[in-house]
Parts: sequence; C-alpha cells; structure tokens
Amino acid sequence: MDIYQPVIDIIKSGDRFLIASHSHPDGDGIGSTIALAKGIEEMGKKAVMFNADKVPYNLKFLPYSDRVTQEIKAEVKFDVTLLVDCADVERIGGDVAKLSKEKLGKLVLIDHHMIKSTAFDAVCIDESAAATGEVVYKILKQAGTKITKEIATLLFCTFVVDTGSFRYSNTTSSLLKDASDLVSLGAGPWEISRQMDESNPAALLKLLPLVLRTFEMSGNVAWIVLTQQMLSEANADSDVAEEFINYPRSIKGVEVAVLFRELLDGRWKVSFRSKDYVDVYKIAAKFDGGGHAHAAGCTLEGNLASVKEKVLGEVKKHL
Repeated sequence: MDIYQPVIDIIKSGDRFLIASHSHPDGDGIGSTIALAKGIEEMGKKAVMFNADKVPYNLKFLPYSDRVTQEIKAEVKFDVTLLVDCADVERIGGDVAKLSKEKLGKLVLIDHHMIKSTAFDAVCIDESAAATGEVVYKILKQAGTKITKEIATLLFCTFVVDTGSFRYSNTTSSLLKDASDLVSLGAGPWEISRQMDESNPAALLKLLPLVLRTFEMSGNVAWIVLTQQMLSEANADSDVAEEFINYPRSIKGVEVAVLFRELLDGRWKVSFRSKDYVDVYKIAAKFDGGGHAHAAGCTLEGNLASVKEKVLGEVKKHL
C-alpha cells in the first residue's frame, strides 16, 4: 500500500493550507513544518506555518523561520491542516487548538511514530523513517515538487536533529542516501552544524554549571534540574538548555537520563532520553506526554519533590 499518495492527492486538491507542529519545537518539528509549507508553495498554493512557541534561538538560521507565526485569526479558514511530528491538535496548542474542525478543514497527520487515531482524514506514518522530515522529503519527491536549496537545508536539519548528527541507531543507509541527495541539492552540513551547535549565547556557559550541580544518579538512571531562579541568575532563556540532558545521558552505565525543567507557571517540563532498551515514550505517555522511543517528554504539576518521586518511580518500572 502506498502511504504517501493519499496525502499527496489531498495536497493537490486544496489551495489554502495550515502546517503546524508540537509546541516547544525541535529541529524536526520546525524543519518539517517549513519544508512542507515551502514545498506546497512551490505547487502554487498558499501555506501558513504555525507553532505555539517561538523558533528556538539555534534554529532561527533556517530559511523562512521568521514566517513561523504564533497567531492565527479566529475568522480564517483552511482547506487542509497538516500536523507534522505531532498527532494531536491539543498538543499543537495556541490559537490552532481553539479553531473548530470546520476552520481547520481536512486534518492530515504526517509522522514517523506509529499512532492509532481516527481523528484524521488522512494519515502518512512511516515508521522506517528516522525523522518526520524524511517522510516530508518522500512526499515532496513523489509529488514531483522542486526541492530548492532552502528546502534541502530544512530537511537536512531534521535528519541531523533526530539522528544525533547521524550517530543514533535510526541512521539507515536509506537515510544517508537521502542526506547525500539533499547535500547535492545545496544543503551545507558544516553550515547547519555550525549554526546549531556552535552559535550558542554566552549565557549558556553561565547556566550549565548551575544545572550540573544538581546532577544525581541512582543505578542506571541520572537526572538534573533547571529552575527559573537559575535562568534568572544566568540571564538565560530556557531554550539554551535543550541539550543539557545529554550530559547525564553521556555517563557510562546510564540508560535513562531525565531533565526536570521548571516552567514560568510553576509546572515542570520533564524530558527523557534513553540509550538502548528503554522506550521512554511509554514513560512519558503515563503522564500524558509524547515523543520517541529514545527521546520523549511530558509536563506535570506539583512541587519538585513530588514530581521527582512520580517520574523516577515510573522510570524504574521500565528498567
């Protein structure tokens, strides 16, 4: 069965599109959103790119990232709404979550996580893909869309993010061939890596030692904590800490790493990473979260002590 053609047919039949991904976006979410939108515009159609949160500082270099909006007027109406890397309108959040089904038009899901849902008019899920951007690439290629240098850059970024710069176990020969094609189309690996990894604000180095002081480890689980007070002390924005979880994850013997991040409203955003056998998506799902088998997250209410107890207790059940 061709999982791509039904989505391509819907795209070809519409004129005005909304493309959105999950809040607190990563490179796969933002890159896929913009790449798909630009591909649709290459077809002569209109596309609005939405995310409830601003594009993270290290992704603002991406072409057309300034077009990702946080506002959708209540009176607008779309022919098709495409959700990328997110299987729930509620997780999109913001103004999109307030729009009626009539305003959203046909709902289409494009993802690489297997999700059972009847909420969509069409679903394109390719579990063999390393990133949602890889699924988007296949859709655009099969649709005969011109892959510009800018679209190639956006898609290559999604590959880099979701494969850990081509280090994780989801780095397949098929993905590397696609990556090679994108480089031939103009994507620059060094420029993308430099912008993502070597363009950090000085505040990151002020914040990092404050967070690392909270490091704790029990067996093969390790965790760190980021509070609003630390952000204030370092004069840093929270998005500079996105990769901090990789420090506890890098410790020998650690299977699951956890980052507890205090939000402005007092809730705690909890991020999970695993190395080998633990499916952290299942842990996050226990707390109404989502994500991947080796990278997931959720948000909980309560004080830090109670949140830690709940989360670490659940983690230990999966070890």
